[in-house]
Amino acid sequence: MHSDPGAGSFEVRPRELLGLADELAAQREAVRHPADRLAALGADPLEPGAFAEAFALREAHTAAALRMNQLAYAVAVAVGFAEEVTRAVATGYQAADESVADSYQSLSGRG
Repeated sequence: MHSDPGAGSFEVRPRELLGLADELAAQREAVRHPADRLAALGADPLEPGAFAEAFALREAHTAAALRMNQLAYAVAVAVGFAEEVTRAVATGYQAADESVADSYQSLSGRG
């Protein structure tokens, strides 16, 4: 029976996690800009004309812009949360690595 020596193990690279967190921060900012524009569209409705269909179109346009703003904001919040969690995990693993390194140094008498 062949056994995989790497099965059941993994490696965490805090520096790469921080790079991922930076990418998530950039994505969050990229989503925020359209959300801001959508909020402006919802706040300043179109003035297409003074007839019933135009009023209905303006209301539908405003409602769509506001809903899209809410969705974009929700995406930005979710990406921001993923960024925070990624940074927390990276910080935790980095602290654990430093603690283990300090332990090895104290055992070897170089502390």
